[in-house]
Amino acid sequence: MLISRRSILKSAALASAAAASPAGLKMAFGATPGAPTLVFLLLRGGMDGLCLLAPSNDTNLAAARPPTLYPQNSGTTPGLPIANGPSANDWRLHPNAPGLKALYDAGQLAFIHAAGIPASSRSHFQMQAFLEHGVIDQISLNNANGWIARYALANGLGTSNFALLSSDPTTPPSMSGAPLAVSMPNPAQFNVGSANRAAFLQTAYRNAPGTLGASGRNALSTVSGFAKLSAGFTPPPAGTYGTDALSSALSVVAEVIKKNAGLQVAEAEFSAWDTHVNQQARFAPSVTTLNAGISNFMKDMNATGHKVTMIVMSEFGRRVKSNASGGTDHGHGNVMMVIGNNGVKGGKIYGQWLGLNPSVLDLGDVPVTTDYRSVISEVISKTRGDLPSNLFAGYTPTPALGLF
Repeated sequence: MLISRRSILKSAALASAAAASPAGLKMAFGATPGAPTLVFLLLRGGMDGLCLLAPSNDTNLAAARPPTLYPQNSGTTPGLPIANGPSANDWRLHPNAPGLKALYDAGQLAFIHAAGIPASSRSHFQMQAFLEHGVIDQISLNNANGWIARYALANGLGTSNFALLSSDPTTPPSMSGAPLAVSMPNPAQFNVGSANRAAFLQTAYRNAPGTLGASGRNALSTVSGFAKLSAGFTPPPAGTYGTDALSSALSVVAEVIKKNAGLQVAEAEFSAWDTHVNQQARFAPSVTTLNAGISNFMKDMNATGHKVTMIVMSEFGRRVKSNASGGTDHGHGNVMMVIGNNGVKGGKIYGQWLGLNPSVLDLGDVPVTTDYRSVISEVISKTRGDLPSNLFAGYTPTPALGLF
């Protein structure tokens, strides 16, 4: 990515330390000492929560789907039994997620089922926009910044260091509205194009008066800081992480955390979940990737003693009843995960589970009984202690689930 004059000025107040980040990774830096890093993992495409974690012996599920589309029979081995479910059913986790089960059994992973966005839309684009802006309706969306941006700005994250960093070509919606957000698709390409161009910009801004000159000089210092930290990056040992995009993103999060560069919030994405057709063959490898990325990240953090909390969710789940193409269509309620080594009360499936009887479904979907904003709010409040009162405008707080 070549840096334009506009992007240089946009970086004006940034200081001189940062990190490399692969596609799908966004970061927010700040100066809150001792606060655990918050990692938000967005599973774009509508992950089928009932194929990941389900009451496998529910007769309503058996009537609605072929057995290959729920965990008990979705792989070459039976689904993994999960204790402490929200009902007396036989709860099973997808067989390709042994690392997630290990985290669950160790008390570092909590599931929240029937969670999501309390809005009626089943549109990927609209529901992802709601999720990333922290709203539940179009009117609020039209007037909202990204929720991570609001959180960072409300708490002064980045006032003496990098504020927001995105590896996408443009600022992601969750960070929209933060004037100090920087986009960096590839650390190797985060430069001003050539030595000649760098020299020209240094000359142009060295003695420039006023805000323009200060902005340019600070931005060039930012570029230099990126280069220095990137040059000092040590790839994780072979076999520590996979080579897929999610593993690469989480490995960089881990490296930045371990360098004590002030990372406060990171966002990663994994887009492989829109399974309208041939879901059995497509879902299993996605679970394998998700399982490896998260479990390897947590092994890294546990081994080094760094405190993290991860929130994992998708914009919506899938319909309870499968379609004629061996897949499932857009649904509503879904499963969320909260993972951490800083007091998470894992080993339990939280939330109100109403069952899968057609009489309780939401137009054929799992109903949302836990607002995703309540989960995010509880995580921030309990782990970082700096939840802004107006982070989610119009949202009335509900009693905490007891995740910590």
